[in-house]
This record gives sequence, structure tokens and C-alpha cells, in this order.
Amino acid sequence: MLTVAIKAEKFEDWQGLLSLLFEAFAYMEARIDPPSSLHLLNETTIIQKAAEEIVLLAYDGDRLVGCCFLKDLGETMYLGKLAVRREGQKSGIGIALVNYAIDLCRAEGKKRIELQSRIELVEVHDFFRRRGFAQAGTTAHKGYNRPTSITMQLPL
Repeated sequence: MLTVAIKAEKFEDWQGLLSLLFEAFAYMEARIDPPSSLHLLNETTIIQKAAEEIVLLAYDGDRLVGCCFLKDLGETMYLGKLAVRREGQKSGIGIALVNYAIDLCRAEGKKRIELQSRIELVEVHDFFRRRGFAQAGTTAHKGYNRPTSITMQLPL
């Protein structure tokens, strides 16, 4: 049975969370340039990130199967690192996490949710478009003279 919840104070499976993220993001390694910021995460940095942001965790029974992070930017909440285990992709876990995030942001009175998605990941853009997000702009990583990411927003 799938459940989504905000990370509990006593959460300790940081290696499991890192493993989930690396597993879910592995498919993009050969597709995106520059490499994912995921490579900056280790147990220390993910604990710090989780202390500064809201972490949503999806469980199938007691097995961690998905996650995402929400960073408070005032009227906007930034949604990042949405990840679902490979075998659980296209099963509704990602949708459940996004829906939970939308409900939470509305309850907190946010005006919009924003995210960044790499230019190359058109299937990710389509996933979010189907949930009501629209492209609001593009950005380029430092050192690049072309767009490397698109910004998507969902008004709440």
C-alpha cells in the first residue's frame, strides 16, 4: 500500500535515500550536460538539505520507493529531486508525490510551485505538463551559452 508523508524527525535511512536518488537519476547520466547536481550529495549534504527543506517520502509498505524535496522561497515553493525507484516508475508514485506537494503548498498559502528540468528530459517536461505545470523560462548553467534547463511553474 502506497503512503506519502513528510519525513519523520527520527528518519535515519540517509544511505537508503541517497541510493533511491542515484538509482532514479541514473538514466539521465549519458543524456544531460552538465552532470546532475545529485553528484554533490552525500550523507552529510543530504542531511543538511533535509534540515533546510521539506522532504516528502513515499513508501510501499515499509520500503522507501520515492521522494521529493520542497524548498520555501516565500510565495513560491521549489520542487526538486523528485525520484521514484526504477521498478516503480509509471505506477503512480510520482503523481502521488506531486499531488501531496501541491496540497501541502496550497495549505501553506503558496502562490506557485516551481521546478527546473533539464532541456534534454522531454519526458519529464511532459509529466509535469500533464499535472498543470507550464514552462516559464529557461536557464543556463554557469559556463554554458545555451539553455540547459527549463523552469516550469504551477499557479496555486
